[in-house]
Amino acid sequence: MGHYRKHCISFLMSSTCNLDCTYCYIPHWGNTVEPCDRTIDLEFAVAGMKEFFAWAPKPAIRFFAAGEPTVGFTRMTEIVEEGRKLVGDRLQVELQSNGFFNGKVADWVEQNVNILWISCDGPPEFQDAQRPAVNGKPSSALVERNIKRFAAHPAMQVGTRATFLSENFHRQIEVLDYFRSLGIKWVCGAPAYSSTVNEKTPVPMLVRFAQEFVPAFYHAQKNGQFYQTHLMVNFDEEVDSYCRACTTPVCPQLTSDGHVSCCDWACFGEKYLTGVLNELIYGKWDKENRQIVYFPERKANIEARNVKNLSEGDCKGCPVIKHCAGGCIGKVMVRSKGLHKMDPNWCQAVRYLAEHIPLNQGLYPVRHS
Repeated sequence: MGHYRKHCISFLMSSTCNLDCTYCYIPHWGNTVEPCDRTIDLEFAVAGMKEFFAWAPKPAIRFFAAGEPTVGFTRMTEIVEEGRKLVGDRLQVELQSNGFFNGKVADWVEQNVNILWISCDGPPEFQDAQRPAVNGKPSSALVERNIKRFAAHPAMQVGTRATFLSENFHRQIEVLDYFRSLGIKWVCGAPAYSSTVNEKTPVPMLVRFAQEFVPAFYHAQKNGQFYQTHLMVNFDEEVDSYCRACTTPVCPQLTSDGHVSCCDWACFGEKYLTGVLNELIYGKWDKENRQIVYFPERKANIEARNVKNLSEGDCKGCPVIKHCAGGCIGKVMVRSKGLHKMDPNWCQAVRYLAEHIPLNQGLYPVRHS
């Protein structure tokens, strides 16, 4: 269904990572974050769950990270335990991981996670070149083993997320077929988005990615897979806002340094993250008083990023505004420099996809991110 309907509280578990991806939008930040800010505070996580569960349609939690969430494995297990104390077996657990974890972690994931997305860039040729381990060694063998294991799980929803460099945009079908050979039905593909802190990743020409995405989308359908990208996640129905990052109320993302963000891209507070993305931080953990303090003006500005308001500004007259809603906040903001400003690069790609992929043809089966 429309991506904006995916409600969950996210925990950005850890600032450190066990891979060294060439295109990372926050590369090596774990080395600059103070030890006290590298793993999310448990009391903060519990307070966030209590508040979120009080209004959310479903008690759903999601583990993500500025690094790799399973690096904070012990804290992750503690959060799940505390979540079950609050809502019992109704707790829905989602993990978005690089899949580079050992058997102990895999055993826990198999028993406790309902939705799993593993970031993998495809065959070893791509994975090992773009996503090596921090020691420079290949990561593909372990990641592939874990994908195969979880793809065979009878109840878990399992998908993969592949990132494409510009020179590999035309190889999306090849990557889809590789995942199909591992038993994967659900795939999300994305270009390597540029960021303000990684000069090695250039701004991708999104319409070029879209042009190669279209045949891959239909190839996936023909072979019993579903292939999506952030540019078209709301093509199945009209929406009011792009995703949970700007719904009313906004869904919280708790960072490892004690802040409340609305978006994965705003993964730290102003101590580490400066510039335009700081507008997406709308709360902070008060450790002394054990409560979350919110910034009402920031929160209101985030929630105002909706179809109604965008239609009166940069998106005025756009024929697909109700299926785009301004696009991914973080990815657009780093280019447009404003929460309510648009990126023409994003707009061009969305319009191209809307001309080649039919709208409102039934709800999509899964939602990544």
